[in-house]
Amino acid sequence: MFRRTMLGAAPLALATPALAQSGAQIRLVVANSPGGGTDQVARLLAPQMQSRLGASAVVVENRSGASGVIGADLVAKSRPDGNTLLVTAAIFAITATAPNLPYDIRRDFAPVSLLAMLPTLLVVSPNFPARTFQEFVAYARANPGRVTYASLGAASTQTLAGGLMKLRLGIELTNVPYREAGPQMTELMSGQVDASFNNIVTTLAAVQAGRLRALAVALDERWPTLPDVPTFRELGMPELQASSWVGLLAPAGTPAPLVARYAAIAREAMALPELRSRILETGGLPVGSSPEEMATFLNSEINTWSEVIRTTGIKLD
Repeated sequence: MFRRTMLGAAPLALATPALAQSGAQIRLVVANSPGGGTDQVARLLAPQMQSRLGASAVVVENRSGASGVIGADLVAKSRPDGNTLLVTAAIFAITATAPNLPYDIRRDFAPVSLLAMLPTLLVVSPNFPARTFQEFVAYARANPGRVTYASLGAASTQTLAGGLMKLRLGIELTNVPYREAGPQMTELMSGQVDASFNNIVTTLAAVQAGRLRALAVALDERWPTLPDVPTFRELGMPELQASSWVGLLAPAGTPAPLVARYAAIAREAMALPELRSRILETGGLPVGSSPEEMATFLNSEINTWSEVIRTTGIKLD
């Protein structure tokens, strides 16, 4: 899992190369629908990039569909002049081994920066017998296949977290897929489904109201508003850190000085108090990394999810 210690890292001392075209318009292609966590982070970053680059505009362009492939393919095939960038989420790494993918993630993109983590919270319905993560694991082992967990879509960290738990702990959970978050949350709170590996912003209010019970969070440190909920790392299981994230990438071949400059801007932006507060409010954790750190993180994500998909036989949509 990406280390939060990076948050305090000093900005890189970089040269500031000119844009390919003076006053150029930069597109931040978001491979997700408007309104979600990925889109929100992109819209917070855009004005910061524009003011620091002197660009005529930094425009957020949503190109969702096909589990993020449509937006990613557009950027992969764009000119590597620094004027088109991709803002994407964990689905980007999850689909790396999907058949007939129109690009190669490692070959066709230049990692720029990990912008934010969108941590996963393991929650259970109020009447579920386990009150701790250890009890959850023990109950699932004693009742193989009987513990159900809700998820949205096959190609999501919500679904694959169950597969990761099977791979690492050898416990058998039964996935209950939903098309929309509303019914998922309603049936989870009513006990029609037992558990969910969900994001904090979706589940926090229900946890605080006692309508869901939180057992663990996929972070290196506890979430500020859930101080009693341990992290998977604290529980001795850092390999269960199945969280989504928001990352910035460029087409392969984008000049290295531009990639480094964009990464430095991202780190500066993610360190701004007002921007950090906005991202935390949406259930995200601001990061801001170097291109090298983003590349290492992305490779780790690809390797982890590829193993889970291959070993468990989970089919992507």
